[in-house]
Amino acid sequence: MKKNDMLPIIAAFVIALLVFPMLALPVNALTPTTGGNIGSVVTIPEDDLKRNTGLMVLGLDPTDYENDLSPSKNGREPWFTDSLCSTGSAVGENVIVGPEVTSEPIYIPAYVTRYQQVLGGQCVAHKFAPRWDQLGKGYGEGMELLSQHKILATLNGVPTKPDYFLCEVIEKEKAKIPPMTTKTPSKRQFDDELIKTTVKDVSSNFICKVHWVKPGVGALDVYFVGPRVKNFIADHMLIITMGWKVGRNTVWASDLQDICILGWSMDPQVLGIRLFDNPGKSTWTGGWEYYFSWPDPLNHFVGCDEAAAWQLAWIAGGWPYTTN
Repeated sequence: MKKNDMLPIIAAFVIALLVFPMLALPVNALTPTTGGNIGSVVTIPEDDLKRNTGLMVLGLDPTDYENDLSPSKNGREPWFTDSLCSTGSAVGENVIVGPEVTSEPIYIPAYVTRYQQVLGGQCVAHKFAPRWDQLGKGYGEGMELLSQHKILATLNGVPTKPDYFLCEVIEKEKAKIPPMTTKTPSKRQFDDELIKTTVKDVSSNFICKVHWVKPGVGALDVYFVGPRVKNFIADHMLIITMGWKVGRNTVWASDLQDICILGWSMDPQVLGIRLFDNPGKSTWTGGWEYYFSWPDPLNHFVGCDEAAAWQLAWIAGGWPYTTN
């Protein structure tokens, strides 16, 4: 066949491409198999659109302290409201009014004094921060261990379901730096360092599930399956990584999102939607299960970092010292 005989065939092929739009072809047909491929992953949190962050609530009680002051943990006597101790009005075990004021007090306008009877009948006075509801930050019962996100995965600008999906969660929080007298200079970044940021991988405490409605378009659910303890109250980073197999190569793309984990909601307005009667789980007793919702669990706080610091200081009496 002569070269000139190919021209009508080529022209007909070009006209066919113009008449039948490429959007009518399957997505896989649009995926290039050569170099120059670009992947993209975009996630949008649905829990808190005002602050653009995912949000979880552990359902802890700010008046049920797990610190060393709890009489149930160290065998101490209950707390009393006056210095008579044995004849005073007992507040009751595990009902402590706030973090004890130590050599590093938390600035609160006023303090409450509670007395404790120690060995020998001696009364010892302790100053505590006022009850949580007196601080105006609010408290709402319930827990929510699911963070929901919209997700869009594209290859060369076309929504395409990836072949690989990776989900990581990194905890980020503040920690105190011990004074130079208790920590060697080699452990400090510089002399004036007082607060540092610590990070650690806590991915094993989360399960991520993607629900695709069409190739590359769907919803991402992140479930917290770890222990509901105060150690998880912190700002967290959610890292989503996806990969597409293109020929013999793999194209990777990642997105970074925020998940704020609170010990309790700071919005007193709470809606408990009854779901179903559960016969009991390995970590929970039987009874009705509820889905809890609040207008704004962060309430007065504009970010998770300060809200988590506030709750940790309240429930533990201060931040922990850093370990490195």
